[in-house]
Amino acid sequence: MARKKRDRSSKKPAPDEQPGIDKETEERYVEGLIVRGEAAKAKDGELPPHATHEIVEEPEGELPKVRRRRFSLF
Repeated sequence: MARKKRDRSSKKPAPDEQPGIDKETEERYVEGLIVRGEAAKAKDGELPPHATHEIVEEPEGELPKVRRRRFSLF
């Protein structure tokens, strides 16, 4: 029996095109990061000790764009 070949293309969908992630869920996630203080701007390339995500962009009238920088074990 022949096996099906899987599509192993390296092209990832853009964040707003990822399946299973709707805009409302993404907004709640980012809002939670900000409220808990887990998202912060880097100063001199370093995040505060409690932050796990860096705020990389702050579009006017929208939630900030964040990027995970490290994991926290507290």
